[in-house]
Amino acid sequence: MEIELLRKALENDNQDVVYSLLEQIGKNKQNEAIPLLIHYLKCTHNHMLRNSIALSLSDIRNEVAVEPLIEMINDPKTLGYRGTLLYALKPFDCSPHLETLIYHLLTGNYEVQMNSYQLIEESIKSKIDDEVLLNCILKVKKELDEIERQQDILSDALEMLFSLKKNIVIQSPY
Repeated sequence: MEIELLRKALENDNQDVVYSLLEQIGKNKQNEAIPLLIHYLKCTHNHMLRNSIALSLSDIRNEVAVEPLIEMINDPKTLGYRGTLLYALKPFDCSPHLETLIYHLLTGNYEVQMNSYQLIEESIKSKIDDEVLLNCILKVKKELDEIERQQDILSDALEMLFSLKKNIVIQSPY
């Protein structure tokens, strides 16, 4: 019943009803709603709706939701809106998606980086292939090397700017 109400509310863009039903569907762990939720997760351009759907899928805790969530996390249309999508993966084993998590850890905004880090820390629950793990280690190491190089040049620039301060004569306007 709730699923048909949700479908109609989505079609009619009745947001108050949609958000209320999404909360109920997640709370009641209604697996039968998953196909509809995944469909709208993928097709909507409304970031708030997508996030609410992702959280409902997370609450349902059915592994079927993992691949569509990963797909949306990697979709260019979600750039700037990926934090909640990553957060929605918390109940799941993210081991098969370690490379995706590393990518977003290295390239995302603060929220994306923190959610990626937490997923790596808490949701890697099965063995990782040695080659995949080595590849991830090398990517993180390369990024750290780049940050160190940037830090060196920025530190040098800061010292140079402070040295310019000594040469500046402040003239009184009087």
